[in-house]
Amino acid sequence: MDHTINCILLVDDTRVNVADLISNGSDGFIIRKGHHVLKIPKLYGYLKPDGTTEADSDNEFRSDRLDTEKQVYERLHGVRGIAECIECTSNGILLKYYPNGALSEYIARNPRPSMSWRWQWILQATEAIAGCHERGVLVFDIALRNFLLADDFSLRLIDFSNSSLVPTGEDFALAEIDGSTAKLDLLYLANVIHSICMWREFTVDCAMESEWPDLSSLPELEGFEGGCVIHDSGDTTKCEDVGLCWFRLSAMYRARGKREASNQTAARKSA
Repeated sequence: MDHTINCILLVDDTRVNVADLISNGSDGFIIRKGHHVLKIPKLYGYLKPDGTTEADSDNEFRSDRLDTEKQVYERLHGVRGIAECIECTSNGILLKYYPNGALSEYIARNPRPSMSWRWQWILQATEAIAGCHERGVLVFDIALRNFLLADDFSLRLIDFSNSSLVPTGEDFALAEIDGSTAKLDLLYLANVIHSICMWREFTVDCAMESEWPDLSSLPELEGFEGGCVIHDSGDTTKCEDVGLCWFRLSAMYRARGKREASNQTAARKSA
């Protein structure tokens, strides 16, 4: 008897209410559950006339698709700037729900904020990636769409479906897993920094360092103090550790804040 797939199932074969479905990604579904969301693997089934369900035979090949991502969230527990993971179960990954949406959506719908505010986001994004690297996680999929806005509009990094775990004790700076490297993460981070600074999305997609375009073909960052850091990052011959990149950006931000405070003080005195 022929069957037509007509429902979504959890790993335990419970039928998912499609009204709760809020996202359909390449590696899984996102289901709204009150103040949380549940990321589940893409499992399908057949709804029988008697109301019971039958799992699709291919589900056995999909049920473990989130295993690595679960391990990533466990390794990143407590890292600042990472989306809050409530728990990992056999059914999926339970995360805090961030109703303010993704940074990509915010940039598309809102006017450019002050440089001071953009600097904060740049530092938060860089610090989150630095935290991942400190825990031995190669992120790979670093993009505006994967930075969510918390209640205070600080950034939270999500989606580690394409991430890799570097074995403990291995030299992280030299690690390479399926083309993913620390340098490639830094190059993708540069995309995000450029997008936040210029307030328009800029992306370069590649699977490995060798596919990255020549530095001369990348856009300039006129008037942006962090441009030198970004362009240094784009040069794979001298690409620095992301932690050092964050340190340099942070130092620039603090120096800029001191100058602004000094200028404000001078303005008050002359008034």
